[in-house]
Amino acid sequence: MFCLAATVHALVAGVPPRGGPPGEDAGPAGTADGGAETDRLRHWKAEQGVVELDAAVGPLRPVLTAMLHRDPRQRPDAAEAGRLLADVAGAGPEPSSPSPGTAGTVTGRGLRRRPLLAAALAVSTVVALGLIAVQDHGGDGTAASSPSRAARDRTTGATANGGTGALVGDPRTADVCALADPAALGQFGAGDVRVDVDYGNFDRCDVLVGVDDETRIDTSIRLLDGSPPEGSRPVRTVGRIGIREEQADGDECKRLLTSGGDTARVEVRVNMGKGSVVGGSATLCTVADKAAASAAQVLDRGPVPRRSPAYPRTSLAWADACALLDAKALSAVPGLKVDVPEVGVAKWRCKWSSDVDELNATIAFFRDQPRSAVGGATSRTLSGYRTVVGPDDADTCSAFVEYRRYSGQDGETAAEMVRLDVTGGRPVDQLCTMATDLATAAAASLRAR
Repeated sequence: MFCLAATVHALVAGVPPRGGPPGEDAGPAGTADGGAETDRLRHWKAEQGVVELDAAVGPLRPVLTAMLHRDPRQRPDAAEAGRLLADVAGAGPEPSSPSPGTAGTVTGRGLRRRPLLAAALAVSTVVALGLIAVQDHGGDGTAASSPSRAARDRTTGATANGGTGALVGDPRTADVCALADPAALGQFGAGDVRVDVDYGNFDRCDVLVGVDDETRIDTSIRLLDGSPPEGSRPVRTVGRIGIREEQADGDECKRLLTSGGDTARVEVRVNMGKGSVVGGSATLCTVADKAAASAAQVLDRGPVPRRSPAYPRTSLAWADACALLDAKALSAVPGLKVDVPEVGVAKWRCKWSSDVDELNATIAFFRDQPRSAVGGATSRTLSGYRTVVGPDDADTCSAFVEYRRYSGQDGETAAEMVRLDVTGGRPVDQLCTMATDLATAAAASLRAR
């Protein structure tokens, strides 16, 4: 990947990637502090993974940045690189930004670069696809082992299977917590700011800001798919990333990060975990702005970084939540429109609605500490899985099917679960009966996997 990216850069810019910004002369003690860059300084920069791309690469910048990552594990594989390059090729050349004093004219250099850019995209995409073929077939032309093919299918099929665009890449391998910067939110807490990596679905990461013993601000960063709300416009930009203000409830604040025509989005949502803060929603929006800006800086450097290590093969992260409930199972909730679900990222979540009593049913993967049967909830075993069912509020009943336990953050026991919520205008005991029926079907599907 690194060699391919360096070659593409040379094709477009006429020079290989530099080991630092133009004119940079800072380095470790003992290196030259001016004039031509010494071999020792160049070697040091190479060891540090310092790479500066030429402005001529234009829309290729985020893709090349990812492919030139110092850590090979953080680089996209051949399949993902091919898809990212194809996405850029399909988007066409990026419009040139006029320099001050040029009155919007396009220089001859910019015009000459466009054919080079198109040619480089064509060549690099073909090479990346060739690498996929090499991975799928051994040196003797025989098919490679199934894990390589499965890895390719998971990547290239990301969009078709509820995945996101080039901004995120394959959500199953994306490290959402790489977008969270506790240091950026430190000014709002009393030294108690931490990232919670074991809560909610796989599409999110939370930063908990402890203001004091009685007050906590919760910041959630979540992957979304689909176009931004109609009429929404960025209120500010960080490089190529637009930050939009999203409509939210009075006790929370939301920001949406987007990039051009990419269907992938990243949502930053801030609300009170407990207590209240001076300034109310205005303070929460200040936190949201900080969190959004730091996440945008990461996204502007390229796609969301990859997880290392990846989720284990036993994880629900590789599963399809929507497939756990068929039409027969969904008939437990009257009037559900089973053929038009609202599908979440990577099919980790599906929601069906009904015209009967405003009923809704949702299935999603969920991580947290193992659930306890408290507050009116009951515990039972369904197809061998411990399941807790109970009312969430006056119009919602939730069922949690515990799939597997694992050692989570700081060695605490965490669990991957299938969460089923039924809401609507029925008595809560009826909602819980429906939720139990859905949980029974989902647990049976899990056991059959």
